[in-house]
Amino acid sequence: MKNIIGIIISVLLISSFAKERSGIQGTIDPPEGAKRIWAVSGKDTVSIIPPPGSFIMDVKPGSWKLVVEAVLPYKNAEREGILVIEGQLTDIGLIKLSQ
Repeated sequence: MKNIIGIIISVLLISSFAKERSGIQGTIDPPEGAKRIWAVSGKDTVSIIPPPGSFIMDVKPGSWKLVVEAVLPYKNAEREGILVIEGQLTDIGLIKLSQ
């Protein structure tokens, strides 16, 4: 019984922290086309090496510019004016890299 209560409390705590996450999520096509993804807002810069396909970046609330640094033969891509709200993930959808 104690184990079940402990598990329930753990799940509730994890759920409450997950709701607090602020960031940007999206999908890259082709999945292997992104070398690095940068998010820039004023003097703040965040970068990740994304797994193939989808990505999630934790960033502070505000307006962000996203730059996808592509691998050859693909070209870099940018998205501006991405609004991130406290406690929410902003889904920017599909970023299609051109050659």
